[in-house]
Amino acid sequence: MNTLKRYFIATRPWSFPVSIAPVLLTTFYMCTIYQDVNTLYGFWALVGIVLFHAAGNMFSDYWDYKKGVDTEQMAGGSIITSGAMSAQQVLVYALVVLAVAVLNGLALTLCTGWQLLLIGGIGAVLAMAYPWLKFHALGDLDILFTFGIIPTLGTAFVMTGEIVWSSLWITPTFATITVAVLHANNTRDVLRDGNADIKTFAMLIGPRMSRWLYYMEVWTPLLWVIVCVATGHLHWIMIIVSLMASVVAFRNTRIMAQWDKGGKIDMLDQMTAQQQIVNVLMLTLGFLVLILW
Repeated sequence: MNTLKRYFIATRPWSFPVSIAPVLLTTFYMCTIYQDVNTLYGFWALVGIVLFHAAGNMFSDYWDYKKGVDTEQMAGGSIITSGAMSAQQVLVYALVVLAVAVLNGLALTLCTGWQLLLIGGIGAVLAMAYPWLKFHALGDLDILFTFGIIPTLGTAFVMTGEIVWSSLWITPTFATITVAVLHANNTRDVLRDGNADIKTFAMLIGPRMSRWLYYMEVWTPLLWVIVCVATGHLHWIMIIVSLMASVVAFRNTRIMAQWDKGGKIDMLDQMTAQQQIVNVLMLTLGFLVLILW
């Protein structure tokens, strides 16, 4: 594996849909409800959250390895356990990417307002605290804020110059799938995480509730779109595109349902990230239709 490929894989790029989703969908949502917004700043924020996400992924891999959670025998091994990079290399790389992300955030703050520093600061703290929170059954809640509520408010702010609380109507259309990516990973790793003397939310609620929670997480976006259409916050076209995106939810639900019958869910976290890709693409298509209509 060449050096460039190693550093790219170390960021876990397959997970980026979960950080792209809030900024991209909020950007298009704001374009449908506001006449005058700064779309360029919305896409600038997209670059920033991906950088923070990449840094957070690498910090998580580093601490998982140091804690003994990640081993050479684990399913879905990390860049460290594969031997492609050392733990020290990953840590240094994470710090460099984090520094770039912070500088990018400060530049965007200068162009928008000090409130972004507060919103981004909270998001950055939550992202860096994720490894500790994950080990204490709070990782799912952390992800909901880090890749749901915080980036939605931040994107709406850079586009309008004000805190737009109504922008949070869009958050459930993607955020629970993001949490499901983590939950699928933790459900798969219940035994291994227990041996490492940590406690995830999946361990706390047990296998049966973990399955049902996963079902709820992957189907909430469709149900929430229906609620938003019924209350006038989204156009009926969004139900059509959300239904089309739900095809992948059927596949993932079926895989999780087979887990207690001996089925494998080793790749379900990545397959859930694929669902997020389809979900974001279809919702984006719906918003584009509305903007151009």
